[in-house]
Amino acid sequence: MTLKKNLNQREQDKFVETTDASTAVRVMDFGKLVPDSFDYIALTYVAAGNGEGEIETVVYKEGGSGGTTIATLTLTYDSDNKLTAVTKV
Repeated sequence: MTLKKNLNQREQDKFVETTDASTAVRVMDFGKLVPDSFDYIALTYVAAGNGEGEIETVVYKEGGSGGTTIATLTLTYDSDNKLTAVTKV
């Protein structure tokens, strides 16, 4: 993959203009890693080591914070703090 040289252009490419002239964020289909229906997301962050300060787990729930867990994603990082894997539990 070749990155565009202009960082500003890469950032602008993350957004699209909708038919009503508002702005929306482009999203990618990650093979149904994210459930279709949820109303609460809980995040934990890497405390130390690879990915320190980055998101470590994403828990999707239905029924609020005390509701039923629908899916959990575990994110892993390399020694450069780059995301290397996302695993659905």
